[in-house]
Amino acid sequence: MKSSVPIDPATIREKDKVKLIALYGRVCPNDVLTSDDPRRDCIAAEMLDIGLANSSDSALQVIAWWDPLIENLKPIVASVRRSFRNLKLEGHYGA
Repeated sequence: MKSSVPIDPATIREKDKVKLIALYGRVCPNDVLTSDDPRRDCIAAEMLDIGLANSSDSALQVIAWWDPLIENLKPIVASVRRSFRNLKLEGHYGA
């Protein structure tokens, strides 16, 4: 279930998006997303890409644009990857 190709947000099932956005809310509690937030689908895809990445370094590259200091992103990536294993996603993503 690993992938090196970014997931197209349009291919993520809505039930899975809800779970991925909840995961984002846990790791980034200061950024509350509403259901009509235009970033919602892209953030869900980023959470999925982090969880499916082949390595922590690959996962960091998914969100490297968030912060020029990669060190600031390492705790987020570690939390997402740790929690991702427990998500019960309905779709089959990645290669």
